[in-house]
Amino acid sequence: MSKKKELKQGWLAWLITKWALLVVQAVVSVMLVISLITMSVLEVGIIIAVIVGLIALFVVNLIFMILRKKTGVAISIVCAVIAVLVTTVGIVAMRYTGAFNSFLHRITDDKKELKEYSVLVLDNSEISEIGGLESKTVGLLSTDATVNLAEEALNKQVEVSTGLYDDVSIMDEMMDNKLLDAMVLESGRMEAMKEDAADLFSDKRVIYTFTIELGNVDEGEPTARKEVTEEPFLVYISGSDSRSGIKATARSDVNILAAVNPQTGKILLVSIPRDTYVQLHGTTGLKDKLTHAGLYGIEMSKATIEDLLGVNIDYTIKVGFDAVVRIVNELDGIEINSDVAMKLGALNGKKCTFVEGKQWVDGDCALRFARERKTYGTGDIHRGENQQQVITAIIAKMSSSKDYFLRLPEVLDAAADLFETSLSRDEIASIIRMQLANQTKWQTESMTVKGVADMQPTYSMGANLPLYVMYPNEESLVEAREKIEEYLGEPEE
Repeated sequence: MSKKKELKQGWLAWLITKWALLVVQAVVSVMLVISLITMSVLEVGIIIAVIVGLIALFVVNLIFMILRKKTGVAISIVCAVIAVLVTTVGIVAMRYTGAFNSFLHRITDDKKELKEYSVLVLDNSEISEIGGLESKTVGLLSTDATVNLAEEALNKQVEVSTGLYDDVSIMDEMMDNKLLDAMVLESGRMEAMKEDAADLFSDKRVIYTFTIELGNVDEGEPTARKEVTEEPFLVYISGSDSRSGIKATARSDVNILAAVNPQTGKILLVSIPRDTYVQLHGTTGLKDKLTHAGLYGIEMSKATIEDLLGVNIDYTIKVGFDAVVRIVNELDGIEINSDVAMKLGALNGKKCTFVEGKQWVDGDCALRFARERKTYGTGDIHRGENQQQVITAIIAKMSSSKDYFLRLPEVLDAAADLFETSLSRDEIASIIRMQLANQTKWQTESMTVKGVADMQPTYSMGANLPLYVMYPNEESLVEAREKIEEYLGEPEE
């Protein structure tokens, strides 16, 4: 091959390379701008500055790499490096913006709740699978708001004769007397009862589980949206005890009202203990623990608290602690500070040993620490403090090193399974934009509704099973109501 031909081929290859670099730079730049605009959290001025910068770099490379016929080797190399750098930075940035956009999408969209049911038979029953219930008698709980949907879903699997009963203990007695072949119980309710009436399930086994889909959690009467960066608003934060994911209905073990005033930069946190004895919204007869309202969905918890305190809740945030395992493990563990030494069994059978003081824990033991309440004299109040400690430790760990910041996409992916909110994507984005612009140093005040302990029957578990409850102190309720009104009504300073 002649030297002239070799030079021509080399020049052609370099020209193709330059065009390829330039095209890739342009495509990545456009995609980056689109992702930044879609994210909706950056000020318009910042996005314009990014666009201008990317256009300037593209124009410079276009001139010196393509349009200018004679460009020195050094300048060509510099332009190629710029193209590679812009492309690399753009791809990395899109990884973060994509993760953030996906996080917002997952926690704000598709808020349908799910309910899992378990079919139980006696241990000595010959029935081992759902087909064995054909033409058998099955009991369901009448106090379950979605019992008709559960009955319909069961009958799609097998033809059975069903009956409704007011109490699980009644169904238990009928199964012992061979008057019922099986009972169908919502899985979350079953897990709750195992804590206080384990003997009811000691002679039973689950042969089948099925799930029904409830409507959107905000399909009720539409409420007026707030200008969340200008108007005070009230948020209900529900800490779900679900073992089946954030969408599953389960007890609400943490119940906090957050009165947020963006004008004053103040937040009031009102904690309502899980065992507070309340009338579940829309029910009559027996009262129930507030935590059991979550078995009927977050809207039931929200409406029940509105009835209790006489307030209007604008938004809900549901938090599930199961995803804590994934998040903490992504961060290679966190540091917690236990004020007592204890040995606890984790949900997966692992043993977690805690010493008094600071220590390193993995995801399984972090979740176990966040769930524990029986060890402490103050019970659920202390559990709430532990949960706050775990969340704080996660934030501190992510902030402590650039290495963990690099894992942000993975952490956001795990966190998306931890949260669900009725706040819209635009509302969340506007709050973030406000915080970035104002750097508000929020002042937080906390208070807890107090009461008196007692043993009482509950609406969800039946009249034959008295449970530990807390009668709320009326003065405490009035104080909480007045404090919320004060925060929501504070004028701009």
